[in-house]
Amino acid sequence: MGSSAGKPSSSGISDSKKSIAQDKKDTQYPASHPISNGNTERKSPSEDVAVSKKTENGGSVTNTRHDRPKTSRERVNMGREKTIVPKEKPPKLRHEKTGMMKREKTMGLTKQKTMINDKVFKGKKKLTKTVSNADLASGSQKSSVNTILMGSLTGDLPSTSKIVRIFTSSTFKDTEKERNMWMTDAYPKIKLFCQELGYEFQVVDMRWGVRNESVDEHNGTEMCLREVQQCQRLSTGPNFISMLSHRYGYRNLPRVVEASEFEKLVEVVDSDSKKVLLKWYKRDENAVPPVYALTQISKFLPDFLSTDAKKMRAASNQFWEENDIMQNALETAASKVLGPEQARKYVISVTEKETEMGILEAADPEAHCLWFRRRIKGIEDLEPAPIVSHYIDSNGPEEKWRKNRSLLKELCDEKIPKVLPAKNICQYDVEWKQGIDANDPGHKNYLSKMTSDFTNRMITMIHDAVEERRRSETGDNLTHEVVNHTIFCKNKLENFYGREKAQERIREYLNNDSSDILAIHGPSGSGKTTLMAKAVEIATTMKSTASVFRFVGTTPGSSNITALLESLTRQITLIYQEDLKVSEELRELVEQFEHVLDYARAERPLVVLIDSLDQLDPANNARNLFWLPTHLPSYVKIIVSTLEEDMYECFPMLKGFLPPESLFSIPKLPKSDARGIVDHWLKRKERCLTQKQMDIVLKAFEKCPLPLYLKMSLDEACRWNSFSPESETVLETTIRKSIDALFQRLEKSHGYLMMSRSMGYLTTARNGLSESELEDILSCDDDVLNDVYQFWKPPLRRLPPLLMARLRTDLQQYLVERGADNVTVTSWYHRQFVEAAESRYCTKDTVKFLHSQLADFFDGKWANGKKKPYKDKDGNVNEEERCVMSQPLMYGDAYNLRKLNNLPYHLIHAGDVEALKEKCLSNYEFLQHKLLATSCREVIDDFDLARRKFPKEKVLDLIGGACQLSEDDVIYDPLMFPSQMIDRLTNEQIVEDFVKQCMACNHPHIRPNQEVLIKPGGQMRHAMAGHRGALKSLDLKKDGKVAVTCCQFGDEIRTWDVARGKLIRTYDGPDHNPFSVHYVNNDTMILINYISSIKAIKESGDVIYTIQPKSDKSIMVVGGAGNTWLGVFHDQSVDLYDAKTGELKHEIVNKSMGDLNFGTDGLVKVTVRPSYYYNGSDNYMVVTDSTQQHISVFSLKQKTFVCTRQVFTDDAKGDPLTVDAMAISADERQVFYCDCYTNDLHIADINTLKDVKVHKGKNDDYTLNYHAYKDGKSLYCMSNRDILIWDLKTGERKYILEHSCNITDAKTVDFKTMVTITEDKVVYLWDMTRPEKRGHKEKFNIGNNVWNIITLPNSRYVAALYKQTSNHTNDFGLIVYDLVDMKIVRQANLMETPGVFELIDDEHVLLNMGSNKIKIVNLNTMTVVHTFQGKIPRSSDPQVHVITDHNKIVTTTKGSSHLKVYDVNQEDTECIIRNPSSDESILKIFINNKSLKVAAMTDFNKVIVFDIKDKTTSVVMASDIKVSELGEVVAVAPSGDNIVVTGTKSFKIYDEITEETLAYIWDTKKGKLVAQLHDREYQENYVLKDNQRGLSISVDDVMFITDTWFLTSDDDYIMRVWDINTGALVKRLKGHESNIEMFSTTDGPIFVSYGCWEEENAIKLWSIESLECIASFKLDCTFGKLRLCKDGLTFVTTEVNPARIIHWKLHGVEEVVDLSKQPVTFGGKVLEVNLDLQALEDYEDDPNDPDSDIDLNDVEDDDEEDEDEDL
Repeated sequence: MGSSAGKPSSSGISDSKKSIAQDKKDTQYPASHPISNGNTERKSPSEDVAVSKKTENGGSVTNTRHDRPKTSRERVNMGREKTIVPKEKPPKLRHEKTGMMKREKTMGLTKQKTMINDKVFKGKKKLTKTVSNADLASGSQKSSVNTILMGSLTGDLPSTSKIVRIFTSSTFKDTEKERNMWMTDAYPKIKLFCQELGYEFQVVDMRWGVRNESVDEHNGTEMCLREVQQCQRLSTGPNFISMLSHRYGYRNLPRVVEASEFEKLVEVVDSDSKKVLLKWYKRDENAVPPVYALTQISKFLPDFLSTDAKKMRAASNQFWEENDIMQNALETAASKVLGPEQARKYVISVTEKETEMGILEAADPEAHCLWFRRRIKGIEDLEPAPIVSHYIDSNGPEEKWRKNRSLLKELCDEKIPKVLPAKNICQYDVEWKQGIDANDPGHKNYLSKMTSDFTNRMITMIHDAVEERRRSETGDNLTHEVVNHTIFCKNKLENFYGREKAQERIREYLNNDSSDILAIHGPSGSGKTTLMAKAVEIATTMKSTASVFRFVGTTPGSSNITALLESLTRQITLIYQEDLKVSEELRELVEQFEHVLDYARAERPLVVLIDSLDQLDPANNARNLFWLPTHLPSYVKIIVSTLEEDMYECFPMLKGFLPPESLFSIPKLPKSDARGIVDHWLKRKERCLTQKQMDIVLKAFEKCPLPLYLKMSLDEACRWNSFSPESETVLETTIRKSIDALFQRLEKSHGYLMMSRSMGYLTTARNGLSESELEDILSCDDDVLNDVYQFWKPPLRRLPPLLMARLRTDLQQYLVERGADNVTVTSWYHRQFVEAAESRYCTKDTVKFLHSQLADFFDGKWANGKKKPYKDKDGNVNEEERCVMSQPLMYGDAYNLRKLNNLPYHLIHAGDVEALKEKCLSNYEFLQHKLLATSCREVIDDFDLARRKFPKEKVLDLIGGACQLSEDDVIYDPLMFPSQMIDRLTNEQIVEDFVKQCMACNHPHIRPNQEVLIKPGGQMRHAMAGHRGALKSLDLKKDGKVAVTCCQFGDEIRTWDVARGKLIRTYDGPDHNPFSVHYVNNDTMILINYISSIKAIKESGDVIYTIQPKSDKSIMVVGGAGNTWLGVFHDQSVDLYDAKTGELKHEIVNKSMGDLNFGTDGLVKVTVRPSYYYNGSDNYMVVTDSTQQHISVFSLKQKTFVCTRQVFTDDAKGDPLTVDAMAISADERQVFYCDCYTNDLHIADINTLKDVKVHKGKNDDYTLNYHAYKDGKSLYCMSNRDILIWDLKTGERKYILEHSCNITDAKTVDFKTMVTITEDKVVYLWDMTRPEKRGHKEKFNIGNNVWNIITLPNSRYVAALYKQTSNHTNDFGLIVYDLVDMKIVRQANLMETPGVFELIDDEHVLLNMGSNKIKIVNLNTMTVVHTFQGKIPRSSDPQVHVITDHNKIVTTTKGSSHLKVYDVNQEDTECIIRNPSSDESILKIFINNKSLKVAAMTDFNKVIVFDIKDKTTSVVMASDIKVSELGEVVAVAPSGDNIVVTGTKSFKIYDEITEETLAYIWDTKKGKLVAQLHDREYQENYVLKDNQRGLSISVDDVMFITDTWFLTSDDDYIMRVWDINTGALVKRLKGHESNIEMFSTTDGPIFVSYGCWEEENAIKLWSIESLECIASFKLDCTFGKLRLCKDGLTFVTTEVNPARIIHWKLHGVEEVVDLSKQPVTFGGKVLEVNLDLQALEDYEDDPNDPDSDIDLNDVEDDDEEDEDEDL
């Protein structure tokens, strides 16, 4: 089998008898489908219709297929757009996800086997990008999720947190040993198990670390119960673990008691107890209803919080004595005056309250609760003693402890067993050993078993719960994102009140016909976010309206512009049930977002709300708002909000493109609203204020009338009691002071160190911290721990959970939970808190320390049992384990996004560059995982930040530069990363270790044996990928700081920050097919030259004016000082426009033109107008005529043509010389021009255009785009792959800035920084002050061009035809090239390149020359060993093929009428098989190396099947397979029993006619059609779905890969695998983005595909057995040829100018091909000979030649000779 079966005409596919389960998509047909005649009646799906191929005007449709173009220009000139009736514009959107093919399973770093046919490669590591769940199909979703995605605020919200959070309920001292063992032995295992499932494990143990500050406010019990509820709310699986044993537990005093109840109780207590109660409980009228509140202990006993241990103990003893008095009094009184149920709260312990909430009242205790019950034998019979009292109630009055035992017995023996199944109760009986002794063997076994049981039961419950959640999971990351914003919105609405005028403005906008965005703006704290939440509510109440809303900054997915647009676009697509594969690339997302807005319709309007634009990450210039549409389609409304300050960029941009009426400033909050808000807030809190206190709040608000200030004031006022002294009812005057006061109060309550470090870490963290993360980080901060452990030693050196719970309780209303990296994190809810915390806790002196601690955590420095050294408060040095979470790169199959996203950030800000390089940015494993887990942009942003922080770090510069160069490639396939890095960084000694890491990578990847990619470093500073097609034009602002570029395909204009190498903005869609861009009007506007129009836009993207040139052949020139004039040259005149306004000012005719015209010659459709036709300066414009042989000079000052002159004529051969580059000198006295053939630099006087001087050029150059430098001494231009600089005085030339492919244009303003564009899609920035750095390609150059190449059976060698120089001389050669030594080992010099070049065997090839004789050449001796009888036709594409498996050569007879067959070992013709249609010529022959059947296509559109064995023929015509005409693609099956042909036919799909070229299987034995290969499902999608219109299933090529499977490459860039016997569609192979070329070898384990358009330019390797993509490689520039080697596992490619032969291997597999082990068959001395393939006798006729067919070309030559003789 060859590389492919042939080139197609129009192409197609056929009826598949079975569908593909893994690739099938249910096509959603609309209830009524709009059609062209307005009828909404639904038609049946596609119907084959016999429609004659006619165009709308009756003309026939041509179906000629060309060789596939690889460049944009070739494709445009071909005009190969598919015909669809009615015609539709091909989509701008990408429909298949860019990137690597889905590889079936996530493989992480586990050992895998990669199967490739019958060979097994053991992959050491195989990585796969995580693929999210499939987009939701509306019919399969639960109604709540559909409701949420529609924007509703009323649906049930599914949990988005992935947390296992358990509350451990126990008494303290008696379970200390168990809890400690769980901490050290169980929790780490459970935590690791959870992490591998992608979950966070949190333990809430409130029984240790209880400080006096916690007791002082009497809220410990409330916090415990709140934590139980939190665990129940958040946890997946287990949430409550009881360790009840023999102690009943502490009974607390209630913090508040309703006043009516308290007064009843006080009435029946004795006077002493009453006195104590009334001392501590005070009536608070501010509570609703009024209560008696327990006073803080420190109010009466200040020493309770003393740091003096003796004073603290004395105060503590006094309080507990009085506490017992109050406890007994309330319990006794309650039993007298209250009923049993009401009295219970004064009787039961805190532990029983937890158990009630956690187990007895829980919804599903079986799934969420466990009880580990320890029973100590005989403990109830022990005499009371201090040690006994630790394990069973036995202290104090007997009546009291017996009651405790009774309550405990009831709880343990009756209540819990009633609701908790026996399997959830683990019971242990142990002996009394003076407590629990961990050294006692029996107790040691008990502790071990209990811990093991706990671990196993937890893991089982977690596993079951996670699996259940996965089964019932209703959405993917999009659902989670929407849910998070819905939760946030609902929380904001809880506190909304008033704002009637603002609400009315929103309603008015939503109901009017405005096509503008509504922008809400105001200062920080003015209530924008709350108002936006109300706007969401208003929108959701509108009938049938879909609402899509995001509160920017509340989730990481809303902070980044790429993620934000992706989620918005996906949600809108789902709402309208469209089928759009949403891109991951910003440039396409902007376009897609605007596209999906068009989905809105009258019956389903759309409202998009985006709050806090100012919170967007400034990366990618998101705050420039280039991504927001400036004009909304019908039925769409967009509301946004932002701060007003210029520093945030958004508001000035909005003012730039929105009318004043679309800018809504939030009005000052009226006092009446303020009072209403206060009342509303107090009511929700069940509080009120005294009149005096109310006056304080309202007067303070008058001085700072901002909603945020009012909220903070109310939060403070809610703490006031009715009895609070005036000194405690004071409010701060500003928001900032209020926040500082809050922080100061919390510092006193929680300790300064605890508060400052907690808030410091939280504020410094990149995007918030989860609770367990913050707890772990604080547990490694020994300053905090020493402060916490002042009076006691903990069981484990960690932060007690109670301390975090207290702090969270005090701060919860100022914090927000959101998702980050698949974890629920906590961060500040308002910017002002961030600023206050940064100022207070993240000072310059401390911020590096904070970042360093955070980096240690995300690095896992103290995880996995590693002990952290510390010095305690007494100065003793020790080390202890901290039990913090481990930080591998992956947890099982889940990526550790927290590490990947946070570690580099914190190391950079910590200033630890060595650790940054070692652990992150020069660590291959880290970078590969981050690329797979996130995106290439995230990695590049890391490098960008690091390179700015450490500008002298060469390692970061090189690897970062390589990543930037490979951005487009790694987006395409992240697993290409090691290949790209190895090639770009090899020979860079400073990154040698990193390259070795890449080489050792353990997943399959392709590597060439030579450098093929552009190198970072040297003079190249940045390579900015992003355009989707070849770049056409470039311009620079006068200061050189900003560049603008355009590419013709994709309609996009981009601006770039030249200093930083970053994209500034993308402008999409002002028109189609731009081919030049210019800064005009003193760099304030961008002028875009389209094929049929000229448009000027502001930098905001607004179109200022549009000019329609009078001729589509006109030429546009900009000039004047600051480019203030625009000249449009057409016919024989110029129209002069004001570049600022677009107003036509002058029309001037050139009277010297004669018969000449400006513009193109009219013979070629204008698709690309190069800038070398024209040039402009401050005072002149110069332009060529349509022949490009005349130049005209136009004076802007005089508004007249100065001169027109012919500067070139035809050369001696009659070929025209044309002006191909032109510029005006800096002093405007001269014009420089040249042609690209001689490349001579002509310097002419600008007034006469007579040459003043001519500097000789070089023939090897190809000069484009002259640019005169401002110093007047030099000129630079493009010449092939270099920038060429001319010295204007001496004519000396210098080449600089070598590129990897041909340069299109270049600009510089200072000869220090240059911007260039090439034939690829990258914008290059060069630092010309750096030393030059060239690659190593020259080392292996073998000439100028490889014309053809053959891989030999010995895979070490290839044979090739090549041209040695670029000169127009006959210096062709036949060579044998050694791929191991990378050199030519045999060479025969030829006079011309042969037309036939076919492999015979390991040492012989088949060639022919001008004599039309085919000959076999021995490659070892470079001599002719066989000359075959007769001749072949004279043709530019001679049809000669070798069927190597059968030693046959097949060709046509001399006149191309019949098939001629030779035996390889015989010179005489073996046979001639006659064509049954003898009057038809054979155009193309198709073979299969395994078969003796040959197919041929004739010039009458028939396929003839020749059976060489039987000498028989059969004919296949278009009518046989019921098509209008056969295509040009035919493939022969290995068995020869079937062939695959292609044919064009028309289909009717929902009243639309589409023409497709499908493939058909034809049975050559029976002479009948086996199957039409028709992928009907995808064909219907391409017609029915707007975003896929223009794609086609037409077949381009066919290739067999096994005896039964063959591939078609189709016009939708998909390869399809078919079964030759049944016609069944086996699989669709997706991943390419352009036309596909296919390559295979006979019985090889792999095949290769190549996306050949320059937009893709990617090679993919596929396993024939699994039909999966194994590896891919994207090149910077296209190659010449590709051939698979005969080993079936490697391949070669060629490069042109200079010529190279490159060998590619598959690495990262068990068996890497080693060519050096192949025998040396072309050894010895290198042989070079002259080989003449034409002998005199070759031209003589052989009388014995059975070929009597007449070559018409010979007849024509004879006729011409006769005419010459007659003359």
